[in-house]
Amino acid sequence: MAYRQTLNGCSSISKFDAASLSREFDSLRAELNDIRTKFAATLTKLDSDAGVTDTNYGSLGALATAQFTAT
Repeated sequence: MAYRQTLNGCSSISKFDAASLSREFDSLRAELNDIRTKFAATLTKLDSDAGVTDTNYGSLGALATAQFTAT
């Protein structure tokens, strides 16, 4: 992952600290992806609800593509 290369190449941080930060980033990314998935599911449920047919929640509240991805 790109941030691992940056952390590993940084001379002002120890390898242990870089590994710890990498684990924290991975954990944060997983949590954000979970929130994004649940949010999208909520928008889909709202769109399928007969009581709110006048609003397209999927297009109004859709999140942009994730900026923090595993590469």
